Amino acid sequence: MAQTSTQNQSKIIFQNNQAQFQIKSKNTGHDYLIQIYKPPVAPPQHGYPVLYILDGNATFPSAANIAQSIGAGSAKLGLDPLMIVAVGYPQQKTFDVQKRAYDYTPKPSAEFQAQGKYKYGGADKFINFLNDELKPEIAKQFPVNSQQQSLYGHSFGGLLVLYHFFQKPDAFQRYFAASPSLWFDQGMLFQQLNHWQSQKQSNSPMLLTTVGTHEQGGPRTQLDNKFNETDFFKALENKRSDQFTYWHFYNPAEQHITNLYASLPKALMFASCKDLESCKSLFDGPSQQPAK
Repeated sequence: MAQTSTQNQSKIIFQNNQAQFQIKSKNTGHDYLIQIYKPPVAPPQHGYPVLYILDGNATFPSAANIAQSIGAGSAKLGLDPLMIVAVGYPQQKTFDVQKRAYDYTPKPSAEFQAQGKYKYGGADKFINFLNDELKPEIAKQFPVNSQQQSLYGHSFGGLLVLYHFFQKPDAFQRYFAASPSLWFDQGMLFQQLNHWQSQKQSNSPMLLTTVGTHEQGGPRTQLDNKFNETDFFKALENKRSDQFTYWHFYNPAEQHITNLYASLPKALMFASCKDLESCKSLFDGPSQQPAK
């Protein structure tokens, strides 16, 4: 895979429809490895839809392979050719546990941080990096559709996706949170949800969440009874309307880590379906009726 640096080369060079470059963020101070998959076909009239994927070191190879496999039949599914931008860290094979723990988490309470294994609280800076540094760089280099931008994350990455959705929803048009870490800081996302519910709904971005049916153990068991994951997703389901399109899926027999990969095909289709009706034809079903 070709690799360049945005600091010293204006043109990103591709090999086999893939390329990568490194960028140092002014917002976070971290270096990031950006891996890109560009479809081997001309962009649609409005440009390529873009899917930004977190934990890029672990997710990019699978996502690129899925995109390549879906590509030939994408038109029949109502999909546009999709560009993937995976955000990872240099010199990592899978996860940079320490950096992602900081980048993907909102600022926690002092009590929660004192008990934490890692330093948390960099989500706002990371969100600024995505929107003010990375997205403009991608838009400068490629013909992309600025009105079809999606964000995918898993676990802490899923926490970041939901936090971004509640804080700055207009930055992306579609959000996908797989196995989000709702337990973080004693369920602080439930407060975000409550505030969001109290606001008058305008046209919201589309949101899709997934959880593996066999996710057990780990920090999520620390949630108090009042912070029930099922209640969180049902609350979102109950807000479905013409202004808010939402899907939630339980992926059968998936553990926490495997749901990262089990959710990728849905994420790619979700990011590339041409319009609301195309998305509904892919994701609507009996299980998607409003919760009772």
